[in-house]
Amino acid sequence: MNIQSDISTFVSALFFGIIFIIISHRLRIPAIVILLIGGILLGPSALGIKLIDPSLLGSGLPAIIKLTVALILFEGGLTLDIKGFRRVSVEIKRALSLGVLITWLSSSIIIKLIFSFPWPFAILAGSLIIVTGPTVIVPLLKRINVNEKVHSYLHWEAVLIDPIGVFIALLAYEWIIGHDALLFLFFRLVIGSVIGILSGIILTKVINRGLISHEHLNVFILSYALLIYAVSDMIIQESGLLSIVIAGFVTGYRDTPQLEEIKIYKAQLTELLIGLLFILLAANLDIDSFKKYDTVRLVLAVTAVMLIIRPLNVFFSTMGRKELSLREKIFLSWIAPRGIVAASMASLFTLNIKLHGRPEYSSLNDFLEAFTYAVIIGTVVFQGFTAKWIGNRLGVLKQIPTGWLVIGAHRVAQIAARFINENGVSVTLIDTNMHNIKRARQYGLTALSADALTVDPDEHPELYGIGNVLAITKNDHLNQLVCQRWKKLLKNPELYRWKLLHAHDHSVENKEELNATGRPVWTSLELDKISTYNIEEDDFPVFTRELQERSIKHPERVLLFQKEDTLLPYVPDGFTGKCTCMVYMPFYVKLDINIRQEWIIYTASKSYREVLHELLIRLNLDFPRLNIENIEETIMKQEIEFSSVIGYATALPHAYIDGIDESLVLMAKTAKPVSCLFCHDDDVNFLFLVLSPKNKPDTHIRTLATISKLIMDEERRASLLKASSREDLINIFFPEGIE
Repeated sequence: MNIQSDISTFVSALFFGIIFIIISHRLRIPAIVILLIGGILLGPSALGIKLIDPSLLGSGLPAIIKLTVALILFEGGLTLDIKGFRRVSVEIKRALSLGVLITWLSSSIIIKLIFSFPWPFAILAGSLIIVTGPTVIVPLLKRINVNEKVHSYLHWEAVLIDPIGVFIALLAYEWIIGHDALLFLFFRLVIGSVIGILSGIILTKVINRGLISHEHLNVFILSYALLIYAVSDMIIQESGLLSIVIAGFVTGYRDTPQLEEIKIYKAQLTELLIGLLFILLAANLDIDSFKKYDTVRLVLAVTAVMLIIRPLNVFFSTMGRKELSLREKIFLSWIAPRGIVAASMASLFTLNIKLHGRPEYSSLNDFLEAFTYAVIIGTVVFQGFTAKWIGNRLGVLKQIPTGWLVIGAHRVAQIAARFINENGVSVTLIDTNMHNIKRARQYGLTALSADALTVDPDEHPELYGIGNVLAITKNDHLNQLVCQRWKKLLKNPELYRWKLLHAHDHSVENKEELNATGRPVWTSLELDKISTYNIEEDDFPVFTRELQERSIKHPERVLLFQKEDTLLPYVPDGFTGKCTCMVYMPFYVKLDINIRQEWIIYTASKSYREVLHELLIRLNLDFPRLNIENIEETIMKQEIEFSSVIGYATALPHAYIDGIDESLVLMAKTAKPVSCLFCHDDDVNFLFLVLSPKNKPDTHIRTLATISKLIMDEERRASLLKASSREDLINIFFPEGIE
């Protein structure tokens, strides 16, 4: 064996594997297509180039294949999304149970009938084509742009079926290689499962307790995964794959804070391993094996898989459900591309059966590769490249993405997302703040815990169909960066970003703003201040109204505008007719005081006593038994002893009275400042009258303190000063409207 040739083959496979993956990403086609073609062409079977000759690796080839497959399967176990499974529709859950059984058993029957193989071997071969896999589905979905229902079905089926299919294939494989079948199968299952579960639990505890430093965590997990495989295989041969898959399941299922970062590292490593593995597998593929089993019979078997078994899977999985139309079911019946997991499992089982399997199956082992690769070619190449044409004919493609991505999941964003949802448009919130994400999900919103600057849209079906990006974090620079990134990720998106604009920002000379990516919206909303307040939903000054164009006096306060199919985060120029708007008030005074709309007045009275008298008359309408003359005299006597003016053009008269059970607050604003007889230096614009029962002094004092804090707050005081009518005052205290 020539060591230099070994190195040349290994390095060439590694290099060209990555190159072909990059090319496939550029062309937006499944990587397996380029890897398969490139591997065959560079290998010894096709053109005789022998730039990559796996046979030169000798006994190193099985080791590379085994370890690489082990790591790929471990990563697959890690990424099994149990929470995602709980959220998916009934149709997908059926596809992962009933559909899997239909594909497995029907494929096994087809293989038995066409090739007359023994049942155990036919069952193993049938198990290899259960999986579809995200490595082939994701680029296909990006290229053809199907509607949300079809996309969700295909995505979740591919993501969740991989580990299920691998587990079933491993069970069938354990049956095949066991000389004392049932006994060895039992021991492999028990030992493989126990080692996998214990290893996953130990790994989770090590990660959660921080026993491994952050910078060493990824390489530790890599070596630990390989150790699981090796130890399990040493205890009982061929149990390592089962152990490593289960260890990945357990680690991915348990609540591990660092798991997302680990998944990113593992995904990058897996891409490297997939390139290396598939180039070696394709180069090692014996083209003559296709002829050995009769090309016509192989084509017949693949055709049955595509045209009979897949439609049976889809229609039985969706039987009795109305969420998917007949056209969508037909399209789903056409799309089921197999990928790298199926190919790698077939090649690994072929190799292992040849070395360790029963003699009666050893002569058939190359069928696994021939059949699986034939299914891959048929489903990826033929189905994949006709998918867009068929989708167009069936009307399941989505021409223009209309979904919304809202960056930031704070209360304002949640309210905006609910408005968008209520108008029949899909919306996803994304934030790194887990508290915001949990709160959004409690309200039934789709929310993703991720960084909008680094998240991969291909890995999250929630980010499919995005045509509008609304960046509304309280950091306007971050909002601009988000718009820049998503402009590159999406095709012709509408980009909006929050930025608070001051008077000088609107000038033409502001070149920085003119050249920035994304349209500034909500430019008068002080989001940076609002997002720091502890505001509950009922306290937030946002409400929805149906308006005519002439009634929109403050378009800068409109957060979302909807008219027919138009949904925008601003009011467009030149619109006519009715529209529905989500509007915010400049400030909403939510106070823990007993005040009613009818107790708020805007008055032209010219003296302090006239204002007080007007308020008491209003109160007398609700409390006719009160002696308002006595109350008025009591308050005026108190004014002589101690003025109720507290500054900021505000008077706070108050008294204890009989005939009421709780503290009452009345409020008046004068059209012009009025003078107080006993306080010549301060004119009054606001008068808050507080009346309390004599047995509740604590409530009385607390109410006075609350009103004082209101007046001392500059922003709140400014909003009251701007009010020029009773309606304006009521809108400040009661933004839901005037009763």
